Amino acid sequence: MVVSTFLVAVLAALLVVGRAAAVTIAEFAADPDSKLSFPVNITSGPEGNLWWTDIGAHPGIARMTPDGEYLPRLADPNKPVDVVVSASGWASWVSQNGTGERAPGGTVSIHPSKFVGSSIILTPDEGLRWGGHGPNVTSVCRPLQDSDHFGGLELCLSKEWIGRVSGMAASGDGVIWASVEDRDLVLQMNLGLSDEKLIELPVGSRPTGIAVGPEGNAWVAMWGAGAIDRLTPAGARTRFPLPAGSRPNDIVLGPDGAFWITESGTGKIGRIDTAGTLTDEYPVPSGEIGQVGITVGPDAAIWYADPEAGLVGRLVPDPPGNPLAPVGPSGPGVAPGSDDGVAPRFLSPPSFKPARFRVAGRSGARPAGRRPAAPTGAKLTFALSEPATVTATVVLKAAGRRAGRKCVAPRKAKPGAARCIRRLAKGSLRLDGKAGVNRTPFSGKLNGKALVPGRYLAKFVARDAAGNASASVSASFTVVR
Repeated sequence: MVVSTFLVAVLAALLVVGRAAAVTIAEFAADPDSKLSFPVNITSGPEGNLWWTDIGAHPGIARMTPDGEYLPRLADPNKPVDVVVSASGWASWVSQNGTGERAPGGTVSIHPSKFVGSSIILTPDEGLRWGGHGPNVTSVCRPLQDSDHFGGLELCLSKEWIGRVSGMAASGDGVIWASVEDRDLVLQMNLGLSDEKLIELPVGSRPTGIAVGPEGNAWVAMWGAGAIDRLTPAGARTRFPLPAGSRPNDIVLGPDGAFWITESGTGKIGRIDTAGTLTDEYPVPSGEIGQVGITVGPDAAIWYADPEAGLVGRLVPDPPGNPLAPVGPSGPGVAPGSDDGVAPRFLSPPSFKPARFRVAGRSGARPAGRRPAAPTGAKLTFALSEPATVTATVVLKAAGRRAGRKCVAPRKAKPGAARCIRRLAKGSLRLDGKAGVNRTPFSGKLNGKALVPGRYLAKFVARDAAGNASASVSASFTVVR
């Protein structure tokens, strides 16, 4: 029996004063049952917890609440290196010898193979993409039937290289970016993993982590060059050097509209704005170097993995929640927010709980022997970096067949045509969101009309008073009878 452990004392806490703002950093043991832990990459789950990969003495997927309560670990002897958690509750990871996943109900499946995984992401519409390498080949893959988990058959874009996909990211307009560290390359492709482009970098760049900026460009950590490169979809590249020896490993877009990076060579967490200026660097309390993954937590803090120290860290700008972006002009005749160039962010992605429910207001007796009725309605929860109007476009996922490049109703396709998933627009909902956590009931009706039973995908965009729009994020739910 696994018992959850409460952390009663933070291992280390440090108040660091930088040029723009102070931060508070706290560090937690990555594995409370072993000093030989080695956390690599870290992410947030839609349920509000932190998830990270650990290749130490107890290899697997570790989980913890933002306030330090450890949750049962998911063991995987194949040593997971990167993990994502979808809005529907599927956790998927790549390991040094295959892949693994945890179903929303808690069942864990391990899939050993010769594939050496190194990076995994979810696209804005919750499609799984992952990268790695096998014998003399480098691959970026997706499920054959697009899904938020592995599901068996896969489709890969493969190159006959010896190279490691060190980082991946997806933009809201359907561009996939993947860094190939050993070959000084960044791959750019569409969601279907075709129409690829190769962006060659100067020798010794060693690209690693990637984040997509609010403008749609890719910002890439260059471990070898000690720099951050900005790449546009058109292929233009701008390099922003960092202090000597910084060795940036990973990068994430923060809730303040700036990028946060792990500087593995100097043991610091850095902040770089969208103009490419390094505004601050904060030494980690452990004093170690070699930090790897970085993410925005469900609490809007910056979380990072510190494998050399066997810790995960939480960095909170002080005061919490205040943007660090420059303040625009003010005074008579200047409307508040009129010079705001920072887009709102979903600090925790939207989720429907429960994810499987009946439409509110519908009734009817259930035949004897049927399982108990599903709950009525759901609660929609999300967190925003600032007040914004949130619009969700809802589509029904329906079975289809390929007819050329289109996915059509099965009856309209030729016999034996490839299966596909149609997305049928069903309407939208509009919400006034506040800064922080938002919770609102969802009846299962749009514009007063009940949704029919089926699987749905809701795509959310937040827009602030200045007109800045967030990247789109998605959440899945199922309506039952």
